[in-house]
Amino acid sequence: MATSISRRGQHYLECDVCKSPVNFKCKRCAVKLCNTCVGSHVLIKSVKGHEVTNYYEENKPEGTECSAHPKQECKAFCESCDIPICVLCVSIKHKTHEICELSEKIDTLSDFITKENERVQSIQSEIEKILNHIAKRSAALPNIYKQTRFHISAHAREWHQEIDKAETQLLKDLDVLQEKHAGILLKQRKELEETFKKLKILNQTDLSLAKSKDIFGLMELQLEFENQQLPTYIEETLPACFQPCLFDENFTTSHFGFINTLESQKLPIGDLTQEEKTSLRQALDVPTVLSVFDTEFPANKENETRLYDLVPFDDDRVWVGGYSYELKLFDFQGRLHNTVPITDYGGYLSLHDGHAVYANRNDNTVKKFINGKEETLFCTKEWKPYGMTCTAALDFLVCLRTSDETESKVVRYSISCDVLQEIQYDSQYQPLFGKTNYVVENGNGDVCVADWDKKAITVVDKFGIFRFSYKGNKALKENIHGGSLTTDSMRHIIITDYLSNKIHMLDRDGRFLRYIIPDQGIRDPRAVCVVREGELMVGECNSGKVKRIKYLD
Repeated sequence: MATSISRRGQHYLECDVCKSPVNFKCKRCAVKLCNTCVGSHVLIKSVKGHEVTNYYEENKPEGTECSAHPKQECKAFCESCDIPICVLCVSIKHKTHEICELSEKIDTLSDFITKENERVQSIQSEIEKILNHIAKRSAALPNIYKQTRFHISAHAREWHQEIDKAETQLLKDLDVLQEKHAGILLKQRKELEETFKKLKILNQTDLSLAKSKDIFGLMELQLEFENQQLPTYIEETLPACFQPCLFDENFTTSHFGFINTLESQKLPIGDLTQEEKTSLRQALDVPTVLSVFDTEFPANKENETRLYDLVPFDDDRVWVGGYSYELKLFDFQGRLHNTVPITDYGGYLSLHDGHAVYANRNDNTVKKFINGKEETLFCTKEWKPYGMTCTAALDFLVCLRTSDETESKVVRYSISCDVLQEIQYDSQYQPLFGKTNYVVENGNGDVCVADWDKKAITVVDKFGIFRFSYKGNKALKENIHGGSLTTDSMRHIIITDYLSNKIHMLDRDGRFLRYIIPDQGIRDPRAVCVVREGELMVGECNSGKVKRIKYLD
């Protein structure tokens, strides 16, 4: 038997299965059903005779009886008292109140409930997606903590190596000091022994001359005694005392490292956050070009390209790569500061520990410049490296493709160049990417990948679980065409679209916010990076020019 729930003087029956509000009734079983249970009941009882009807249509009362006048049917609704009333109530107690027809109020409530029901169903759908996402994150949680443990152990090994080096050097220094000290003592010993012998001879001479009464010999001996200089003895302080550096109980926390727990964020469903609204207000209506300079890379006549990638080096300089076997370091005014030779085109650059890094697809390696010398960081084996980025945790995210470009993935390498994570398939084991080309990490840990084959940006969370993809502004029915991408401190995703001469700005959840098109325009934008708060560096692929653009106030 279904129970009733009282709600503002009215009674709503509970579903006989799940206790939700009733909407339907099975004539054969005489059970009352809600919206959710009616479908399963029809499937389970899919035999002749189980007819399901609308409960309220079938049990619709002929009229609503007035509570103040039982024999009178309610025809109106008092908005002031929020109750249905009859004609007598209108003329007596409620004559000064705001009154409307009962049917009008019923229509209003029905419209409201219909809209609210649609909204609730939308929220249910969102929550279902979030629950599915949480389940995937929970499954991936042991792996991410395993990565963190690996980082701690790797860092500890580095410290142990440095301590071992320090120990070895101190022991060498101690050996040198011991040898030096032993030499000093040996020298002093020889000098004193020599003096001791001379004094002994003088003493014996003195005794023999005194017996002989030789005046000239005695005078000569007197002079020798007067000129005698005794050696100085220096008491050497023993250096073999190790003085360790003092540290308190917080030494490892302040020097070795600590667990950085990220602050949790409240993410509203369907609405922009206050931070994102603020960023939109700060966005310049017309972005401004602050400076322009020509990198003077040669032209690839076949593809009509010059400039491929750039990465900020410090507060005022940027490394640039193009159709040339060299990387160039420019300041923001376009002055060339350095040029280093490389063994592949400078198509994919990054920065690691303050040093320029590039992908060499000739030998499938990632190389790093230290003091002007090229060193191999790691080899990607049979996979060719493309775009890459250094993460906040100093890991490397590298876009990889097979030689025939039939497979593509993103791999996370540790600071010791061990493989920590491979991002290649979704939850249905379908490929996430067509041709990975550029990759960047957003501030919330998301991995954003430019896919040239799918003409899209694919975003996964730090566990490699798919979040969303962006193929262009849906409102204008436009698609993105190649290009690179970057993120800023407000977690915007900024994408260059070199065929459409546009730069797209998205929020962190993939919603299109606006285009960044400067006052002087932009032609064939490809390379892009954030250099300062609210400032971009954009490289024009065909002209070889770099433009510094202010896009936020």
